[in-house]
Amino acid sequence: MQLGDTTTKRRRDRFHRFKIIFPILLAGWIPSILTLIVSYTILRDTLESRILRDRQTLIQLLGYVVGHDLSRGSAIINYYQTLPEVAKILGGPNPVPAAQQWLNSAYYSHPNIDGMFLAGSDGALIASIPIAPEMVGKDFGASHWRDQAAASDEPVVSPVHLRLSDNRLVTDIVAAVRAPDRTILGYVGDSVLVERIGKRLSAIEFSDRFVFKVLDQNGASLFANDFKPNPSVTSPQGGLLINEIRQNKIGHFEEHGNLYSFSPIEQAGWVAIVEQPKSLAYKPVHDLLGRMTVLAAWLVALTAVFAWLGSRFYQRQMEWTQRLEREVIFNEKMLANMPSGIAFVEPASRRFLHANDAFARMAERFGDVPAGRDITEIPCDDVKIAPPGAIERVLTFGTPFHLTEHPLKDKTGMTHFLNINLLRPRCALSRGRQDARRHIASGIDCRKCCQGPIPCALVARAA
Repeated sequence: MQLGDTTTKRRRDRFHRFKIIFPILLAGWIPSILTLIVSYTILRDTLESRILRDRQTLIQLLGYVVGHDLSRGSAIINYYQTLPEVAKILGGPNPVPAAQQWLNSAYYSHPNIDGMFLAGSDGALIASIPIAPEMVGKDFGASHWRDQAAASDEPVVSPVHLRLSDNRLVTDIVAAVRAPDRTILGYVGDSVLVERIGKRLSAIEFSDRFVFKVLDQNGASLFANDFKPNPSVTSPQGGLLINEIRQNKIGHFEEHGNLYSFSPIEQAGWVAIVEQPKSLAYKPVHDLLGRMTVLAAWLVALTAVFAWLGSRFYQRQMEWTQRLEREVIFNEKMLANMPSGIAFVEPASRRFLHANDAFARMAERFGDVPAGRDITEIPCDDVKIAPPGAIERVLTFGTPFHLTEHPLKDKTGMTHFLNINLLRPRCALSRGRQDARRHIASGIDCRKCCQGPIPCALVARAA
């Protein structure tokens, strides 16, 4: 039974230590875990959406730069499309000489135009700049723009192709010139060099592995590396991207580990695309989450260390308290079973702090104390055991008082001889009755820590 009680008590003490460990761990771990949860959910989604929004703004600005050259050419062609002189030239019986003369004056009045041409209703070349006499009367790449221009009253932008006169990569802005009865007399158009657009874009600095692409209606990429004109007009990858863009409506998508953001160029029906590896695009988010994880890990580790140190300190305090309680219980039992009567008097209230059973019986027999009354509720002056004034001298001067075989009569009239000792103990606490009794019973010297009056010990022993 004793072994079982000891084991149960040890388990209870071990679990009792968790009362200080759990609050420390909860106070440190719960904020850390909540920080990680918020970082990997709300904060990450917020930052990623902000990155996507910034990329979308960037691609819209880049698309505006590309569309600026096209819109300027469209405005020029839209003006010449309704010019009566152009309709007169195209409707004449021999338009070639007049068309070339008019084209020279019109072209050089617009310094930012890369080329102009006039074509008949069947797409055959009438006049062009740069001049290409060998192409007059022949098809001038009408398959790239004739059907779209014939179906629209506004200028249209053709897919990129190689210009027949010099094999440079261009896009044509073409509009149909119509008679009053809406029949098509011919076509007027200008050419925009891809390399001109690339030069403007090359002045913009992009981050590492940040690729900007422009795809035409057929999915052909305008640029190769460093914004140079793409030598290969057809591109299988461009066709796949165009199909993905047509199915996607949110402005960005992920494919093969890359993050794509796109924006349509309304003037031409082209698409501007930004391509970047997903790891680089979200690198700021990953770096922030990594730092938050390291910080949370440090907080968890430091909290665990503080909890361990707190548990060790708490365990030592518990062991010291248990040892002190054992000593107090042992000493109180010894005092209670001693044949001599022992009592402790508090100087301020002149009441007994503690008294054993032997002293209580002596107080009833010799000190005129009513039977059954608690000895701790009676002032020491009411107990007529010690001589008058003896306790006052001991409390005031600290001088011990000793009386041998002092005669006292009990309630039956029988005379007894008592040895009476009055002294002020070395160890005392006047903070409270329980503290003073514990310190005095344990025999601890508290002269360095005690403040205030020291209680007096009254020892009475029958001779």
